[in-house]
Amino acid sequence: MATGMVMARTRRRRSQPFSIDNPGRLIAAALVCAILAGVLALQAVSSVSTRKAPGLAAKLYVPNGLAAERAMSAEFTKGVKSADDVAPSAKAVAPLARAAFRKEGLTPKAHAILALAETDPAARAKILAAATRINRRDLLLQGMVLEQQVGAGDFKGSLTTLDRLLKVHPQQQAALFPVLIQALNQDAALPAFAQILDGSAPWHNDFLDFAVRNKTVLPGLGKLRLARKVGTDEFDRKLVVGLAENGQLSLAYDLFQAITGKTAQSGGAGPIDWNADFAPFDWKFADEGGFRAQLARTDGQMEIYVRGGKGGLIAERLIRAPAGRFAIKLNHRISPIDQIRDVRLQLRCAGSSNAFYDERFERGENLFAVGTVPANCGFLSIGIQTRAWSGQSALRGTINRLEIVRLRDAANSEAASDRSEGAETDTEE
Repeated sequence: MATGMVMARTRRRRSQPFSIDNPGRLIAAALVCAILAGVLALQAVSSVSTRKAPGLAAKLYVPNGLAAERAMSAEFTKGVKSADDVAPSAKAVAPLARAAFRKEGLTPKAHAILALAETDPAARAKILAAATRINRRDLLLQGMVLEQQVGAGDFKGSLTTLDRLLKVHPQQQAALFPVLIQALNQDAALPAFAQILDGSAPWHNDFLDFAVRNKTVLPGLGKLRLARKVGTDEFDRKLVVGLAENGQLSLAYDLFQAITGKTAQSGGAGPIDWNADFAPFDWKFADEGGFRAQLARTDGQMEIYVRGGKGGLIAERLIRAPAGRFAIKLNHRISPIDQIRDVRLQLRCAGSSNAFYDERFERGENLFAVGTVPANCGFLSIGIQTRAWSGQSALRGTINRLEIVRLRDAANSEAASDRSEGAETDTEE
């Protein structure tokens, strides 16, 4: 029987990677889930009398094909304890399936059992073709359609059938989602996913939310999202963050641009805004009790609050690394003044946990002469580290917009400032 053959092939090739050219491993697993779930669901529909005593109902009401189908289903279910039992049990109850079919031609489970019992592929295909014109909702029947599509190498059709199964039987998500995500890293599968995941069924977003938590399929999800709009805004944010955190910065940045229409801060000379719409290419602010950052009411400022005993990165974002030697200039109004030393500017290459630049804030205007970034540092993480030690007052205040300046420009600016201060002193004397 074809189901057994699929299972046998799956066991023999367990060590082989999934291939889109031969998707048997993917769909066979889904098929077994579908068929066994269908077996368990056989008792879920019928009238009260049929449900309580299908054999008796079938005998009392000769034209009652549904009752005969229920009796057949009960016998079939008794014989199935594992996937290997499906074919023998189907053959054993095939006479009952034929009897049910003669009494009622619209019995989907009878069609499914006859298809399971049929060893001739051509005959099975005819049974399934006739059955699917009658019913596209029955789990067991659709499981058989799924197997046929696998045998024909019809991956698009297989995903379409899975889509239909999950729309009608959303309770099968837990069984099928772990199988479906395996195909996301196959480029040839992405067009089928893009066509199916159109948001027309609740399971679509459920699947995307499930998949975005699996870092192994994030690249495939990123390509899928670039190809078309899928999922929710929250899914978009999780996907961009996940890609960035797992070393897929180029894809994360392409996706950020496609979704927002923005470009990451260039790292060239100029101000760095405090936008916090779409981390990590916008700011990510800490937001917990006693430790938070947020946009201030005054434009161009961020305000912070750090309660005693709290500390860590209170604000962080990625920018494209500046070329050449540069400095970062900022002004702030943070108090208490004697605790300003516990606020630091930290720079690290994206993906690195080690800061290559780490300096304390000083009063008033600060000019952090960074120099050049390390080699192969395409994106730079700017972080503001704060801490209020236990027993100390809370840190609070505002930080003006950061600004990247060329070191030569910064030196000229400082020299001009010194000359101005000197001239003022001479005038006073």
